[in-house]
Amino acid sequence: MNSRQIILDAEDMPWTCAYSKGVSFKSLRYDPLTKSGAAMIHMCPGSAYPRFKATKGQDIFVVDGDVHVGDNHVQRGAYAWVAPGASQAPHTDKGCVLFVSFPGGVEHEEGSLGPA
Repeated sequence: MNSRQIILDAEDMPWTCAYSKGVSFKSLRYDPLTKSGAAMIHMCPGSAYPRFKATKGQDIFVVDGDVHVGDNHVQRGAYAWVAPGASQAPHTDKGCVLFVSFPGGVEHEEGSLGPA
């Protein structure tokens, strides 16, 4: 592997619990300087991710299941792009696996992560 390529076998990576109950992730790439990255997100049926803004936008591909992003119900095999700074709180009815990519930071909105 060189510094310009990353090859991972996501199947062998463990899921890490996220802030919200029923949500976990696999971090595929993260650059602390630019705050850009890519991840796999798993959401159990009925779960939701805390409200946040992706400062430079976000790409979402639904690998399996369904997810609500803003006013849109996005299903398996579909792609969604979220504009920079748009507030969102993705949630799912049936559960889902997502691939997400973000070219900049993610800012969680005040109080969205629950009590400190």
